[in-house]
Amino acid sequence: MTELPNCPVCLERMEESVAGILTILCNHSFHVDCLHQWFDTSCPVCRYCQTPEEVADNRCMKCGSHESLWICLICGNIGCGRYVGLHAYRHFQETQHTYAMELGNNKVWDYIGDNYVHRLVQNKSDGKLVQVDEGGNPVRDEKVDSLNLEYTYLLTNQLESQRLYFEEKMNEVERTILEKVHVLEEEKMNLTKECSHFHAELELANKEKQQSEKKCVQLQSRMKKILTDLQEEREMNKSLQRNQDEWKHRETEDLREQLRDVMFYNAEGGHVILGASGTLQPKHTRRKKQR
Repeated sequence: MTELPNCPVCLERMEESVAGILTILCNHSFHVDCLHQWFDTSCPVCRYCQTPEEVADNRCMKCGSHESLWICLICGNIGCGRYVGLHAYRHFQETQHTYAMELGNNKVWDYIGDNYVHRLVQNKSDGKLVQVDEGGNPVRDEKVDSLNLEYTYLLTNQLESQRLYFEEKMNEVERTILEKVHVLEEEKMNLTKECSHFHAELELANKEKQQSEKKCVQLQSRMKKILTDLQEEREMNKSLQRNQDEWKHRETEDLREQLRDVMFYNAEGGHVILGASGTLQPKHTRRKKQR
């Protein structure tokens, strides 16, 4: 934890949250109230003169001009301003001494930042840098205050008009959203009705499906039975066909043998008749009976 420095005047710790802190040109820091009680223009520690007064014999060290004189806070060189002879600015270009104070009003100019940096302290309320006078009181500029008031009034009017504009836009968006919500609710009701109708149809279809599955199972069992019977019939037909073929073959062989016998007897000159037993018998001619 960093230890806070002490004020050289009151010897108390310098906390920004309690009191304002002012750092002067010689880089020594004090409480604003403590430095206000120091009536001398020099530093309470090193006696460095903070506000050299403009006297009659002050002049620019280059051109001798008495107008718009600036003193270098580093080496004490006095030069004229940029609107006279520009010797103070040329001194900065040659030596890079950044800070110069205008004689007479004690305003300090920063050549690098190109702005005034004299007596700026941090405001405890908003943390901004403000200008203070020799007594440590904030310097108020009536012109700046009027501009600030005018700017505040203009900004307030603009913000009010913007508020009304965006409120109107929000109302339009809200109305549009409500209309869309109403339409979506109607669509939701219609979809709910359709969904209920589809559920009823689905239940009916499930019942029909169950009935169809039962019928399908019955038909499959009947088909299996029919296929089994068909297979048996086919086997029986094949068996009968084989038996018939065998019987035809045997009958054909018998007829062929009988035909050979008939042809044999005819060749011998005899006659063959079919007896009661179905066998062929030879028959004598009439000529032999007459004998």
